[in-house]
Amino acid sequence: MLNIENRLSIRFVGESGQGINTLGELASKALKNSNFYTFAYREYPSLIRGGIASYQIDISSSTINSSSRYCDLLICLDTDACRHYVKTVNSNGIVIFDDEKTSEDEDIKNFILKNKIQSKYIPTEKIALEAEGTSIMANMVLLGILWKLLKLNTKPLEDVVREAFQNKDIDLDAEIRCLHAGYSTPLDAKLEKNIAESIGKDLSNNKIISGNEAIVLGLLSGGLRAYYAYPMTPATSILKFLGNTYKQTGVLIKQAESEITAAQMVLGSMHAGTRAATATSGGGFDLMGESISCAGITETPFLVILAQRAGAGTGVPTWTGAGDLTTAVNIGHGEFPKCVIAVSDVNSAYTLAQEALNIAEEYQIPVILLTEKQVAESLFNISNLPSPLEIKRGEITETTNVPYKITEDGISPRPLLSKTNAFLRNSDEHTEDGVSTEDEREVEEMNNKRALKTETLKKHIPEPVLYGKKTSDTVFVGWGSVKNTILDAINTFNLDISYLHYEYIYPTKTEFLQKLIDENKRIVLIENNQSGELGNLLSKETRYEFKEKLLKFNGRPFFIEDILEYLKK
Repeated sequence: MLNIENRLSIRFVGESGQGINTLGELASKALKNSNFYTFAYREYPSLIRGGIASYQIDISSSTINSSSRYCDLLICLDTDACRHYVKTVNSNGIVIFDDEKTSEDEDIKNFILKNKIQSKYIPTEKIALEAEGTSIMANMVLLGILWKLLKLNTKPLEDVVREAFQNKDIDLDAEIRCLHAGYSTPLDAKLEKNIAESIGKDLSNNKIISGNEAIVLGLLSGGLRAYYAYPMTPATSILKFLGNTYKQTGVLIKQAESEITAAQMVLGSMHAGTRAATATSGGGFDLMGESISCAGITETPFLVILAQRAGAGTGVPTWTGAGDLTTAVNIGHGEFPKCVIAVSDVNSAYTLAQEALNIAEEYQIPVILLTEKQVAESLFNISNLPSPLEIKRGEITETTNVPYKITEDGISPRPLLSKTNAFLRNSDEHTEDGVSTEDEREVEEMNNKRALKTETLKKHIPEPVLYGKKTSDTVFVGWGSVKNTILDAINTFNLDISYLHYEYIYPTKTEFLQKLIDENKRIVLIENNQSGELGNLLSKETRYEFKEKLLKFNGRPFFIEDILEYLKK
């Protein structure tokens, strides 16, 4: 176990349905308003109620975007959950129980004793009732206890609680009384945590935002006018957020009866000139394959957000993974141009959602925007999102009915559908004007025309970005959420390593990587999947075989300890 200086990890654990998520969100926002940087990550089973769930908040006096494997403070609402997660408590950490049976469990008691962990049973329900609250307000008592342990002012916590429940049928005064009752509960001084000083800078205007929320904001900034989807974790909250705000945004929102229908609706809207998108996860993405292939041959702009989770089939649907890259690159039958982009945090989620819409329309191709549960549902602490991008729609014409005109770069002027400008989009192979053809010369000519788009796009997308010490002999290469853990490790421990991060994955740029290979750098592939899917793609392009690989595929993200332990070996 590793105690990381200037960083504290708090974990709430219990059954699904016990309010773990609410506790975590309230604490995250109030800690931010107490001038700490935070990153929040949650684990939960694919059950409505029951099963073990946790909500972890890492806090620091400097920016962090990843989680620790271990925690310093464990707050338990359930015995089974405590038995599972108590093994992740750092030595000299603290465990708080709100159930006396949990505190008396032999396995838990033995582990606590062996690892010199401090513990305390607190009858939160009794305290809530004595404060003239209800049994369910015991969670407010726990938040008060947490604030006492951290020696923090309760005002930011009170404000967050009032804001969260102000429009609900809840006795707010009773909630606040329970919070203060928890804070007033006598505790041993040795239980109180010496938390690192806050940064002395007002972070109250910072925002706590998830990756999916950032994607939505990016889509809206990018001119989204229609969104169609069938719910599938971890993409569902995109549909929910857009559905909750459609009156303010004016965006057309439709929950389709299947992923196939959602994809077809996007095709229809984009064909008519409306910026549209859909989002799904693995199984739903598979169902969209035929529509994506159709978008490729008809040269219709198309955007799908693929929110990855762990495993084939249903897999472990509420856990994270990044094993769909190969599927994204190869989706759809036949050969056609496409673009695959991967987000890593809220800033990239916001910007790349706009880039994806622009590329889809400028190049008239399908774009797959990859995210993953670790980014989609985690809560990031940011001061501002990047500036919005210019909306680029490519060359649009209202005076031609030739949708597939052959050009030097493969991109035809895009006709818009109108009463005076009708044209034919054809999913059979076709001539420039859209008429079906099986002529060998015309078939080859049109395939070559579409292939030119890939070469044109490849010239314009950026190379991967190198982070960390540019002179380091060790270079990690990866994509997606691994960036956050690597950069946290570099910044926290001043590691003599660098990290080459891929956002634009296909078409694949390899010039910068080849330069590092030619310089005989020690190159380590790091991916949240079993086979090293980016590595396979890069090896195909460069003929370089990655000798060192750090791969994780158990449904969990990379923790900062994973990086440190690998380097130690």
